[in-house]
Amino acid sequence: ILLSLPAYAAPATKTVRVGWHEAPYFITDQFGRHSGYTYDYQQKLSAYTGWTYEYVEGGWSELLSMLKTGEIDMMGNISYMEERAKDMLYSSLPMGTEAYYVFIAPTNTDINADNYNSLDGKRIGVAKASVQCDMLSKWLETHNISAQIVELTTSEEESLRLLGTDLDAFVSMDVQANVLTAEPVWKIGSSDFFFAVSSQRPDLLSELNAALSRIQDENKYY
Repeated sequence: ILLSLPAYAAPATKTVRVGWHEAPYFITDQFGRHSGYTYDYQQKLSAYTGWTYEYVEGGWSELLSMLKTGEIDMMGNISYMEERAKDMLYSSLPMGTEAYYVFIAPTNTDINADNYNSLDGKRIGVAKASVQCDMLSKWLETHNISAQIVELTTSEEESLRLLGTDLDAFVSMDVQANVLTAEPVWKIGSSDFFFAVSSQRPDLLSELNAALSRIQDENKYY
């Protein structure tokens, strides 16, 4: 006896446009192989969601703007800010925590770690519209430092190359000390950072949160 069974179509794989920015979150080696903190995390997510990724390259600030306008669907390494939450949807669990430092060129002798006011009158670079920018403003005020904040849209690597020429100091995350020639002088704060999806793609958020929960259930230290 032949039984006619209903045919069930497999759910279509979703293509998710994600922002690709600089190391250590995204790395391409000389052989074209991809790695990096966010890249690896996204590959882990795809094991649960079945997503495939279309990577869109750009600077962090540029990609953040693209996420707000829906030109990309998802981006990692975004600290929570109430103003941002109006334009994007945050994951329920953070990706991790990062610390932020004031960096100077190793040859800089004008700025002294024992004297906050050695920053007076100096030009300090920081990523435009970033949580570091707000932290820096509050940190300068707390220590009665009168310095010029220069908001940048360049990559971390490009910005740090300006040290000693266009900038006296630059605020970045702690891992940059291991990959670029710059010396961390003061820690100004830390924050959790998250995946965020475009407000135009709420369908992705529930799948993202479910995958993050499963990953945490398997390994709470992932």
